[in-house]
Amino acid sequence: AAKPSKYESLVGLRGYMYHVARDQHGCRFLQQRLDDGKREVDFIFTGVARHAVDLMVNPFGNYLMQKLLAVCSEEQRMGIVLTLTKDPFVLVRISLNVHGTRAVQKLIESLRAREEIQLVVAALRPGFLELIKDPNGNHVVQKCLQSFGADDNKPIFDAAAVYCLDIGKEKLVAAIARNGFELAQDAYGNYVVQYVIELKVATANASLAQQFEGKYIHLSMQKFSSNVVEKCLKVFKEADKANIILELLSAPQFERLLLHPYANYVVYAALQNSKGSLHSALTNAIRPHVELLRTSPYCKRIYSRALLKK
Repeated sequence: AAKPSKYESLVGLRGYMYHVARDQHGCRFLQQRLDDGKREVDFIFTGVARHAVDLMVNPFGNYLMQKLLAVCSEEQRMGIVLTLTKDPFVLVRISLNVHGTRAVQKLIESLRAREEIQLVVAALRPGFLELIKDPNGNHVVQKCLQSFGADDNKPIFDAAAVYCLDIGKEKLVAAIARNGFELAQDAYGNYVVQYVIELKVATANASLAQQFEGKYIHLSMQKFSSNVVEKCLKVFKEADKANIILELLSAPQFERLLLHPYANYVVYAALQNSKGSLHSALTNAIRPHVELLRTSPYCKRIYSRALLKK
């Protein structure tokens, strides 16, 4: 015999419907009862509608809300729409949630009346940029474009026009950063990487620093990528700058960097952009080679540093 459910009667759940909807078994029971007719739909709607915001982001409650939206009346659906859109950014927050995005997409699919469509689109419009950048929110925007006509989607098109530069720029910066190591060594790509570094986009520079780690000596001894390492030393955060300098200092033959036609510029940039014990370690590593610097055609800037004349 099947194990009896602890949820056997809707009437017995009066006043507890919200809590039952948040329980895995209770939510399943309520979904099943939605198939029993208008009376049950009305009863469940009365118990959960005012909690729509919380239930739509709940791991279990969102499934009940999805099914309720599919079977409720137009008047009931408008009630849910008004609940979700009365406070700014509530619908945006739900759309960004991993559970909420499903419920909002189901809501969008179920909308028929022009008024409720306009309310939903207007509520999403202020958060457009955040939605389009987010994997959950992006699906909500796409569902609007698929489900509504051009006139209803006009606020979304207008937002896309306003933010298209930001969206395109962010994607381009991310793509450049992902390919930073290869581009840094290219005659033209190195300029693009330098530009991205100067933008100081935290995620992009973190990606570049990760790719360059362990390869700064290699990059410093090439014509194009040496310029990129110099830029890193000027712009990167202190911890990342320190990693570059420590890597340079670890070179088996440090004097090769001093005498190198490209790497010497990197060492000079390191001197300019270091301080404290790190700067001292750098100058101490350079001083034993000061006579070589004096006669090298590439090292006048390093030799001329006041600390090295002592």
